[in-house]
Amino acid sequence: MTPIVNLHILVERYTQLSKSAYFDPAFRDFASRTVEAIVHVIENAASYPEEVVRQFQEHAWHVMQFLKGSRSNDAPHEAQYVLSKALKEWINDDALISSASLEHFGFFLNPADLWSHIARALNMFDTKGYSPLLVRIGSPEAFKHRPIFCIPLFHELGHFVDHHYKISELSLLFAQPGPPPANLHPAIWREANLNHRMEHFADLFSACYTGEGSKKSLLAIAPNHGASHTHPATAKRVEVIEHFLGGHQNPMVDLFQATLAARKLPSLSQRFKLPDLTASFNDVLPHRLLEDAELYGIFYGGWEYLFDQISNRAAPWIDEGVDVHGIERTVNDLVEKSIRNFEIRERWDSVVTN
Repeated sequence: MTPIVNLHILVERYTQLSKSAYFDPAFRDFASRTVEAIVHVIENAASYPEEVVRQFQEHAWHVMQFLKGSRSNDAPHEAQYVLSKALKEWINDDALISSASLEHFGFFLNPADLWSHIARALNMFDTKGYSPLLVRIGSPEAFKHRPIFCIPLFHELGHFVDHHYKISELSLLFAQPGPPPANLHPAIWREANLNHRMEHFADLFSACYTGEGSKKSLLAIAPNHGASHTHPATAKRVEVIEHFLGGHQNPMVDLFQATLAARKLPSLSQRFKLPDLTASFNDVLPHRLLEDAELYGIFYGGWEYLFDQISNRAAPWIDEGVDVHGIERTVNDLVEKSIRNFEIRERWDSVVTN
């Protein structure tokens, strides 16, 4: 398919998305403004180098799956809502956290920025100052109503913050990697060190909001993984998380704290408070969360309650007819409703105040 043919298809698809139902209407605005950019390129294709047109349509294709996954019926809304609150502590600009629904198991971040690309590459197009931050995160479609299992999204959000501020890259100026092994090129060694620091920072970011959940979700996904070019060994990652949560000195944690201070960014610190879910969840009722810290804490609190009930089946509602799937579904549903009720109260209070 030629880029122009693809762009005509994209106009149709983005127009449909601009009329979709979203929890956040800013997504509809994003889609409709992207339609304007695509139409501009179609009408002015002869004035742009072929490679510019090709790269633009590739960016637009990649973004489309995240807009599709962010529609009201497809999005892991409760998880995205909490992630948005966490991101506001780090980035003042309004940001849209979009989600691609994956058919396979996996979590990832796509840091490419469509509208920054448009501003750079389409010099004849007037963006009218529109430059939204779109955080593109992928997660399993099966988890959209399972917030407990979305703890790894905090890790991916950490990658976004790291990418946005170049924290891991700056840390290389504070502490250069040691000498490379004799058989490894220095550039490759430096890249591996940077990759490892990026994973450690994302782990620590997640631990700020989910505590032990950061470690336990990591052990659930990659329990025995050794070190590679892209990732530190799981055992090393767990060690850094445990030192951070336990308040023990760790060179990697100290390095990031110094780097964040140099960038005048918040420090890594505990931002969650574990709510006591037992009474409400034993009665099969959502828990009334009182503050943002409990909102973050319910992810790990829900994790602990879930696996305790799977092991001990102590809650009154778990009779012989309730299997593991029934326990998992019920607890995730209670966590989801607890988050949703907190958001509804917050939105209502905002309307009353204004």
